[in-house]
Amino acid sequence: MNPPARERNIRVALDANILITLLNMNRLGLLAELKGYDFYVPDQVVGEIHRRVQRERLRGAIRAGWLKEIDITDLAEIGFYASYRRRFGEGESACLAVGRKRGWMVATDDRAVKREVAAALGGASLLDTGAILAIAVKRGLLTGAELKEINENFSF
Repeated sequence: MNPPARERNIRVALDANILITLLNMNRLGLLAELKGYDFYVPDQVVGEIHRRVQRERLRGAIRAGWLKEIDITDLAEIGFYASYRRRFGEGESACLAVGRKRGWMVATDDRAVKREVAAALGGASLLDTGAILAIAVKRGLLTGAELKEINENFSF
């Protein structure tokens, strides 16, 4: 039996742009520390991480279990994926399909994908890098000074 929805962690499908930004910041580990969230990476997104060092770090996080790689195998998800592929890349389409079919949040910094998430799932189903960092500051995982330094050195 599944626990009531409010007792489960919030499930989030991560797009490549979020992963790459966190990897470039050397802050991917924040995702492991954000209690109350489970982060999932569609295999299409994993395929979009091309730099060897970043791919190795991503694979390490998946092996450690705090990121989970998922496949799209449900027929409805495949249908959503095919529809989204007309407008978006593989990873974005996979995240949108998963979010739509499974009712999960979608984490992306892509403006067009954000608009689609808001239209299809509602704005409360969206996370971006700024929101992830804000949650980390609120929970004491990052200091205000660290956030300021990140904002000065990275654009997202």
